[in-house]
Order: sequence, then C-alpha cells, then structure tokens
Amino acid sequence: MSGPTLPDVLRQLSCLAEVRGSLEAADLRAAVAVIDALPRQRGAALLQTLQWGGASELPVTALADRVITEIATLGAEPVLAAARLRIPSLFRQLLDSGAITHDQASHLACDFGIVTIADLQAAIDERRLERLPLATLERLARAAETLSAQGTAVPLGRAMDLLELLQQTIRLHCPAIEETMIAGGARRFEPLVSDLVLVARTSTPVAAVDAVSTAPGIEQLLHRSGRRLLIEVQHVEVDIRLAAPDDYGTVLFAATGSREHVKTVMRIRPRPELCARETDVYTHAGLPLIPAEMRGGGGEIEAAAAGRLPRLVERRDIRGDLHMHSTYSDGQDAIEIMVAAAAALGYDYIAITDHSEHAGASRTVNVDRLSRQRDEIDRIRELFPHFTILHGAEVDILANGHLDFSDAILGRLDIVIASLHERAQQDGPALTRRCIRAMRHPLVNIISHPANQLVGRRAGYPLEYERIYEAAVETGTALEIDGAPSHLDLDGEHARAAVAAGVTVTIDSDSHRARALDRQMRLGIGTARRGWVEARHVLNARPIAEVRAWIEAKRSRSR
Repeated sequence: MSGPTLPDVLRQLSCLAEVRGSLEAADLRAAVAVIDALPRQRGAALLQTLQWGGASELPVTALADRVITEIATLGAEPVLAAARLRIPSLFRQLLDSGAITHDQASHLACDFGIVTIADLQAAIDERRLERLPLATLERLARAAETLSAQGTAVPLGRAMDLLELLQQTIRLHCPAIEETMIAGGARRFEPLVSDLVLVARTSTPVAAVDAVSTAPGIEQLLHRSGRRLLIEVQHVEVDIRLAAPDDYGTVLFAATGSREHVKTVMRIRPRPELCARETDVYTHAGLPLIPAEMRGGGGEIEAAAAGRLPRLVERRDIRGDLHMHSTYSDGQDAIEIMVAAAAALGYDYIAITDHSEHAGASRTVNVDRLSRQRDEIDRIRELFPHFTILHGAEVDILANGHLDFSDAILGRLDIVIASLHERAQQDGPALTRRCIRAMRHPLVNIISHPANQLVGRRAGYPLEYERIYEAAVETGTALEIDGAPSHLDLDGEHARAAVAAGVTVTIDSDSHRARALDRQMRLGIGTARRGWVEARHVLNARPIAEVRAWIEAKRSRSR
C-alpha cells in the first residue's frame, strides 16, 4: 500500500468515527496499537497476505479486521473517501480544503460540540476556540466565512416538507420521544432555510437516540451524541436536539431564534436557568413571549420591552382565500374539488382566479372559457349554498401597463387580481410605473406576489416600494402576501413596511391543487407574521360582506 501507512489510515478512520460518535472509533484505535506493536517485516507481510485474500490473524475485533482488509484490498483513498461521506458536510468541506486535520476534526466535534457551520460560527464569535493554534483558528475563520457565503440553504417549502415528514416518522417509530417542534430558520419562516432543526422532548435520551437512529427514512447517521443527532434525509442534513422535560423550553428557544436574538435575551436575563417552557425563558428576562417568526433581530426585543408587540395574524383569523387556480388554467383540480376542500378548511369564501391569456402558464383561460367558467361556478354555488364563491381572474399586467382582459370582461368579474409576471426587460422605475398604472385601474383589487420573486432562483423585481405602498393606499388596492413556496412575496421585510405605510394586504395560497390549500396558506401566514402583520391589516380576515364592500368602494370611485 503506497501513501499513508496502515496505522495512519486507521487513525484517520478512527477520527472520522469519533466525529460521527460511533463506537467503531475504539475498535480502530485498538487495532492501531496492535499493528504499531508488530515488527516492521510482519506489518509488510500482513498487507501482502491480505491483498492475496488471506486472513490477518490479528487480535482485533471483527469490525477492525474487516476495515483492515478493505484498506489492503481497495487502497487507503477509497476507504477514506467512503468514510468521509458518512460525516457532517462541515467536516467534509474543512478536510477537503485542508483547513483542518483528521485529529482536529475529532477535537472540534468531541470537545467543542461543533458539527454544523452554525456551530462553528457561534464558537468563533463566542471565542470558544481561542486555545487552538492561531494558524488553525485563522483557517477556521476563513473557512467559516467562505462556507457561509456559499450556503446550501433549502427553500422553506421543501424544508417544511422534510421536517414535517420526519416529525411524523418520529411519532410513529420513536415512543421515547414525547414531543417534537420545528426550530431554526423554518420556525422563523425564512424563505431560504440554512439550518433544518428539530427539538425533541424526552425523559429517556438514550432510548430516543437509538430509536431515531434506526427509524425508516434515515439515509445516514452523520453524528450521534447523548443529546444530539445529525442525520441525512433525502440528501439534506437535519439537526435533532434532544431535551429533557425540565430544559425543553431553553433548548427550543436557543434553537429557534437568530444568533443575535438569542444572545440579546440571554444577556438581559439576571441568571441562567433551565426552563421547561419558552415562555419562562422570556419571563426570566422580563419580557413577554416573542413569537418565533419575529425572532430575527429586527427590533422585536425592544418592542417587547416597551409592551408594543403586535397581535400577529393567526390561522384562525383567515376567513377565505382570494387566489387559487383550477383546471381552467394550470391548476390540477376542478373548481368543485377546490371549493369542497376550502369549505372543509372552515373558510367562508374563496375566489377562483385562473390565469389570463398572456400569462406564461401551461394553460390559460380566454374570454370564451371565462364565460363557461362563470356558468360552472353558478352551478356549484347551488351545491354550497352557505359558502361564497367569487368569480375572479389573475390578469397579467402587460408591458405597457394595460391589463390582459378588456374592461367589459373585467367588469363582469367579482374580483380582479393583477400580476407582474413578465419583466419585459424593464428596470425598476419602469416596473413600478407599470404596477402603479394597474393599481389605478378601478377594477383591480389585488396586486399578487408584487415582486414576482422565485425563492432560491430569482430575486424579486427592483420595485420602488415606497411608491407602490403609497399608490396602494391611495387607490384602495391590496398587496398580496403569496403563500406559494416559490413566491412567499411580499416577503416579511416588505410586508412589514407595507402595513406600516397603511396598506391593506391579503394572505393567499395561490394554490394549484386542493391538497396544497392549507399548506400554502400556512406558509403565507408565517411570512406575514415575519412582517409583523396583524389580522386588522388583512382583507381576507374580514367577513365576506366587508370584502365585497371594499371591492365596491374602489369601483364606485370611477363612476
């Protein structure tokens, strides 16, 4: 075997096993001691024997014997490469870049509890690595900055899907775990989630770790310790923190808030105490409970201290959904199915708003189909006499600011949503003028996903938002917070600015299938809560009579 010696390879493999928290590490280190004690000629003969299919006959465990045989027959690099695939991605990247050695990887994981990039950043910020050699610390700081900039964030929709699936798996297969909560960026409803975290409450952590480690769907166990697991699910790393009942609130709090939020709250607490509930963490700091979506370091602690926390919109506040699609355009379900699903969610009303002709959707609705759709909605209304179905459309705002349907057609609709889909190579001021022109149209009620952002793929259009907010208030036009995981637009920052400017918003699912109605509404609500939106700001948190009156108020201005 060329390159590193057999003991060297075993030492590196034992370090990687220690990073994983695997008991294999002890077997491999014991094997190193046995081989180091052999005469040099015996060691060389051992490799040759193994390469020809012989037995090692060493006093080592079966696991160590198998690993030694693999090294001899396959070579050191393939075996080390395979082992690296089973450790957290942080260490794969640090080792590949030469920032650390295998021994240092073990040291970081075992002595400092560092297994994710967030752990590394926090340890550097809190100066917990100061006793490392200066050169190593500098390499780690540069690596942390590079890895953070590169990022491997997961869109919120996929993050929620993965975490909720894992929660369901744990409920079914891990009886030692009493409760799990989504934490990290997903609980704050960040559109891109860099840290997928679950916090689990358990009175028996050893049994809980064993149960999760062997649960179905777990592709890799990347790290295991007494109170923590890092696993891979659908090629994504998920961090599971285990908490005892008496410190569950403390762990959940620390795993949810941004680093700035957590540090500030902990700094103003008179003394550290373990808390069973998150509420108690804030009480000890002299604060009311701050909603998870607000814990991003945007003035929420000051607002809480001053007693000015908003009463954020909740799922139960939503009375209807004003943006969804059916098979008349690119939706997957017929109108009746969408209506039945919405009624089952407890809504009082919905609007069917299929795409107009010039939209880039796979199917759109033309004037003739819109007329047939109106007849079908009239028929379905008879089947749901206590449920209101508004006939609407999502109409493209064309490059010149005109709308995709004539006024005669729009005037026959109950509600009109207008959208900037195609940029038409226009800059921010031109897009802003185009949007405002649509808002000034007396038949346009809502501007949907105003910036037309595509999460993780494209930033929103560079609109002049102050002008948009001013025009929305002036014209009585609502701006939408779109819950489609690809949009989440208005995002939290712009939603906060919009309601502060006096804008009325809607929170809609923009769903294209019945089974996504609730999920996408929840994403929209979470995004709105990031923007400090209250129910009083939300048009579809009002009864249908008030929604109709709001629509009519704008139409009547032009008469």
